[in-house]
Amino acid sequence: MMQSGQHDPVTSARSSRIPTGTAVERRRRVIVALLQRYPEGLTAREIREATGVSKNLTASALSGLFTRGVLQKHGHRYVLAAQEGV
Repeated sequence: MMQSGQHDPVTSARSSRIPTGTAVERRRRVIVALLQRYPEGLTAREIREATGVSKNLTASALSGLFTRGVLQKHGHRYVLAAQEGV
């Protein structure tokens, strides 16, 4: 579980003036960067709270990352998938 003070505001993911595709990719990059800092993984709720992104947009980004094999689920936590050659 994330401790107080570890939440980073992610204003770039909240911008409504950028094209949709770009916003989606930014949300995904923010989630990947966040999970790199938490190798034990985070729940969807923890990710949503850390990024300040709505439940639906967080779920969509997580789904896209999971489908692409970037994330795996361990119980209720999302973790980065092991990368070959690393």
